[in-house]
Amino acid sequence: MTRSLRSAWFVAPLMALALMGQGCFGGGTQTATGPDGGIFRTKDGGENWLQLKILNTGSKQASIQNVGIASMAADPQDPKALYAGTVENGIIYSLDGGDSWQPATGLTTGRINAIAVHPKDKCVVYAARANQIMKTDNCSRDWMQIYFDPRTDKQFTTIVVDWFNPNAIYAGTSDGDIVKSENGGSAWRVIHRVDGIRINQLAMDPRDSRIIFGATDRNGLVKTTDGGQSWTQIRQELDAFEGARRANIVVIDPSVANRIYTVSRYGILQSDDLGSTWTGLKLPTPPGTVDMKAFAVNPRNARMLVYATDKAVIWSEDGGNTWTPKKLPTSRGAAALIYDTAASNPALFLGALPPKN
Repeated sequence: MTRSLRSAWFVAPLMALALMGQGCFGGGTQTATGPDGGIFRTKDGGENWLQLKILNTGSKQASIQNVGIASMAADPQDPKALYAGTVENGIIYSLDGGDSWQPATGLTTGRINAIAVHPKDKCVVYAARANQIMKTDNCSRDWMQIYFDPRTDKQFTTIVVDWFNPNAIYAGTSDGDIVKSENGGSAWRVIHRVDGIRINQLAMDPRDSRIIFGATDRNGLVKTTDGGQSWTQIRQELDAFEGARRANIVVIDPSVANRIYTVSRYGILQSDDLGSTWTGLKLPTPPGTVDMKAFAVNPRNARMLVYATDKAVIWSEDGGNTWTPKKLPTSRGAAALIYDTAASNPALFLGALPPKN
């Protein structure tokens, strides 16, 4: 290689749903009724969405229709293995492409801000929960805390695993720290700090794992090309686009070298030279007028882009030149968008926000 939940969980919110006439659990293909939360799947570019409902809790089945989703991740080795971090009930995961889900025993409480799956060992998964980093090495049967910050008001917000050297793990925090472990999570150190500004997301280049971008709340992007030994700030390069320093999302295109996207209050920016220069994508709405909740690039078709707001899912099939808004499958708004890793026609999954108060 070159380097370039047991049944007691969810009983109150979910078992009640199962007893309220959710219909027969025939693989999750029935028309959605009841609460419109949880997770949705489309295989035809958003023309049709299927609400994924089944939760297997030991010997019983419940529903995830009322669950709020905070984060999602796909197993890089197995397109049918998916993970969802909930707002308050830990992790649920699917081994059948989303048709059914089960709780991650040992991690059934708390908000899961981020999930990362080991690129070479599908039984090793990392999760960011509050001020803790959690790990399982036995396919979610047990979870252990491998790192925590004693400041309870601090949260780990994002986590990535080095696909070239899986012993290297990076995580970002709500007060601007980027930390790294070089031994699978046994020991950690701070490798960069962004003046107390939240690290919203880390993204690793799929061609060179030493290249990592971080999206910050008010300071644009940070970038390393040497695995975190040194960092540069991408801030002035974004100043031509009002609000672009408020970077919520950063995505490195999986199939086009040197192309990255950042989603901010301005909208969506694209760079084809790893962040040196930027172009604003022309969207259906004026810059700065829409709060974008999630963004994804089809891993098999770089021209297919999709983003979500609290009102719609907006698609482009020509690399962002034109866009088509389509109805959001939930009234709650989107929290996450993620493609699975299927070789030919990846499915897109949407995680819904918690119920609106």
